[in-house]
Amino acid sequence: MRISADGHIHGDADESAFERAEALLVGAVGTAVLDHIVERSPRLRWIHSASAGVDRIATPALRTRELLLTNARGVFSRPIAEYVVMMSLAVARRLPALLELQRERTWQPLRGRELAELTVAIIGFGSIGIEVARLLEPFGCRILATRRHSERGSGAAGVELRPLEALHDVLRESDVVVVAAPLTEETAGLIGAEELAAMREDAWLINIARGRLIDELALRRALENGWIGGAVLDVFAEEPLSPESPLYRTPNLVITPHTSWASDRVIERSVDLFVENLRRHRAGEPLRNVVDLEAGY
Repeated sequence: MRISADGHIHGDADESAFERAEALLVGAVGTAVLDHIVERSPRLRWIHSASAGVDRIATPALRTRELLLTNARGVFSRPIAEYVVMMSLAVARRLPALLELQRERTWQPLRGRELAELTVAIIGFGSIGIEVARLLEPFGCRILATRRHSERGSGAAGVELRPLEALHDVLRESDVVVVAAPLTEETAGLIGAEELAAMREDAWLINIARGRLIDELALRRALENGWIGGAVLDVFAEEPLSPESPLYRTPNLVITPHTSWASDRVIERSVDLFVENLRRHRAGEPLRNVVDLEAGY
């Protein structure tokens, strides 16, 4: 059975499929479509999100029914962490400036920095943030991290864990700031004008989480006025990013099309996780990756 974005059913299944369904695997469907499916599925008990973020899935209809929600936490951590390492190295070795010199056919050797010299901040220290720290650790850089509950331990060796209330202090100390927090009502707009002003003038911002965590207008102004060194965005408030978006013309901004998560292993891990949870569901065992709907992750 396939459900299109407008909520129509395609394939051999009919309306009774919803009436019999106890579990639902959700990919890229709109909120209205998901609510429509939930309303038509009286036996539904569990929804599994094929993505790690659940900001589009934890709808009022799901909350009213008190349905169990699980997500793909951990499935995408490795490729996203590798993307962050790649971009951190690119920033340290001044790759964006070197590519610009190539376009200009200008021979001008630039002095880079070693990662061991840098302080990297990870804003949001869940499964992705922990994997970023693990891959960065051998480079010898100082790693700071913020998390809502900093008292629960770091989850990675050598990480200086701070409460989210210390965000501005963390930003002031960091050369590279990685945004890896979940999108909730509390974290929307987490990085705004004040936070960007707190960053160092040569610091870079990397966002691999959700576009709405960052005030894009404030970021454009910060980059255009040289308040920070640069930014790498893989996610945006509206996707796909319009060809007319002023972000494409913003200086010192590297844009990638929400591709940090993609790798040849992702589908395999996604299927393995869902199948394991399906087995647990049938056996009456606790499911993996249960989402706290109050916290939003």
